[in-house]
Formats: sequence, C-alpha cells, structure tokens
Amino acid sequence: MDMNDPQEVGIAFGAMILGATVSTEPPDPSSPLGRIRAFTAEHGEEALRPEHFDAARAGQPLPPP
Repeated sequence: MDMNDPQEVGIAFGAMILGATVSTEPPDPSSPLGRIRAFTAEHGEEALRPEHFDAARAGQPLPPP
C-alpha cells in the first residue's frame, strides 16, 4: 500500500473499520465472487443478471445466461 495515496489509505481504513481484508490475489474459486468471476470469464459481463448474484450468495448453481 502506498501511504502517500489518499485513496489507498482510505480503502485500508474502511476495511479496518468494517473488519474486512483488502486482497490483491484472486478470490477463492468456490467463493461467491470467484464463481461470479468464472461465469463472466465464460459468458461475459453482459450475461450477468441479479439472480446470478443471488444464487452465488446462496451457494446454489448459477443459472444459465
């Protein structure tokens, strides 16, 4: 993190307050974000709909595009 970049400092501070961790590594493929990223790599971002996010959070299979 660049301590001279106000945006990076703000992001790190917000993460600390919320109890989150900012990572530069790709998400775990089994996580909701990892599943969404795999879907968009295969079908493109334009194929995403709200039900894809709901299914990913619920741990269900993502619906077809």
